[in-house]
Amino acid sequence: MSMTRGLAVVTGATGGIGSAICLCLHDEGYGIIAQFRANQDKAEKLALRIRSNGGYFDAVMCDLGSAEGVDAVLRVVQATLDRNPGYELHALINNAAKLLGPAFGAATVDQFDDYMAVNVRAPFFLSQGLAPLMSPGGSIVNISSASAHFSSPGDIVYAMSKAALESLTRNMAEAVAGAGLRVNSVVPGFTDNGHPAFQNVAAREYMSSFSVLGGVADPQVVAEAVRFLLSGSASRTTGTVLDVTGGSALGARQRPASSVRELLPDL
Repeated sequence: MSMTRGLAVVTGATGGIGSAICLCLHDEGYGIIAQFRANQDKAEKLALRIRSNGGYFDAVMCDLGSAEGVDAVLRVVQATLDRNPGYELHALINNAAKLLGPAFGAATVDQFDDYMAVNVRAPFFLSQGLAPLMSPGGSIVNISSASAHFSSPGDIVYAMSKAALESLTRNMAEAVAGAGLRVNSVVPGFTDNGHPAFQNVAAREYMSSFSVLGGVADPQVVAEAVRFLLSGSASRTTGTVLDVTGGSALGARQRPASSVRELLPDL
């Protein structure tokens, strides 16, 4: 399969949602530059799957919690474009995130800073660095969370970071519109990313209780939302959020705990 849609940068590429996005965009004809933090084995398997199907795949192992990690991604993208004058950067998917907690009464300054560095600062500066490299028609998609839309005292710092990411989406959309670029967010609810928590009956029931449609989502649901927002069908869509939460943001429901961590203390 040849690269027909240009390059897409996907952060957090070895997680459940990140891998699904990479594979979905590969099927759509994108070449993939995948950032991941630590799971080399998953990155190699993802590379093999995409390259064996004729796709372009490059990986950047770095920690987006540091300025050096963000710079590493920017350097790889610039070097790829320099080596291949025919390539175009079309998309950035800000998917990498620190998940769950900490709670309001337990959060430390270091934890707060770590969450904001990965979940907010990295998307901001990746977007700032990569937007000038995109041609008109390019698109940035930020992966948010339903936690930004309801009370999450047990995961307050995470929820705050995702609310900030959606603010970034709205404000950046105007900042880059003149260059012909679009910026949107996808808002997943609980999505089975392969974490052992999804195999725990009590935890899964808790997560299912948020959605009026019941159950938890498959990562492919998020990937398809990203595909749509990058497509020509969304050419007039910018500065907004696409909700794929299964109705999780419609209102509060009875729940047995304030966080998955209360049900799984060893998580």
